[in-house]
Amino acid sequence: MDFTVFFTVLSGVITFVIGQLIVKLLLDPVQDMKKTIGQVSHTLVERANVISNPGVPTKEIMVDTSDSLRRLSSQLHAHLYLIPSYDKTSKIFHLPSKEKLLVASSALIGLSNSVYRANDKVYEANAKRVEQVCDSLGIYLTEGSRWPKDRK
Repeated sequence: MDFTVFFTVLSGVITFVIGQLIVKLLLDPVQDMKKTIGQVSHTLVERANVISNPGVPTKEIMVDTSDSLRRLSSQLHAHLYLIPSYDKTSKIFHLPSKEKLLVASSALIGLSNSVYRANDKVYEANAKRVEQVCDSLGIYLTEGSRWPKDRK
C-alpha cells in the first residue's frame, strides 16, 4: 500500500518535471520568437517614416531607429540557437525557415545602416528590404504597400 502512494507521487513529480522541461526548453523559446516577429512588424510600421525618408529626421531619431532594427536582427539570430533543433521545430510550429530568418535579419541590418543617408536608390532599396523582411517572416504586406514593379 505504501508503495502505491510512493509511485503515484513519483509519477506525478516526473510528469511535472518533463512538462516543465518541454515548456522551458521548447515552448517558451518558440513563443519568444513569435513575439520578436511581432516586434519586427510593429517597428516597421512605427518607424516607417524614418525608413522611407532616410536622412530627414533628427540624428537622435535616426540613431534610435537604427539601434531598434539592429537589435531585432540580433534577436532573430539568437532564436536560431535558443530553439532546439530549429529546422524541425520551425516546421512543427510554422516558424520561418532558417534561410528566411537569415534573409530577414540581413535585410534589417541593411535598413539599420541606410536610415542615415538619402539618395535616389536608397528609397527603393529600403522599400524592397521591408518587403524582404515581411515576406521572409510571414508578416502581411498589402500590394499597395509594396514598391511599384513598373516603376523605373
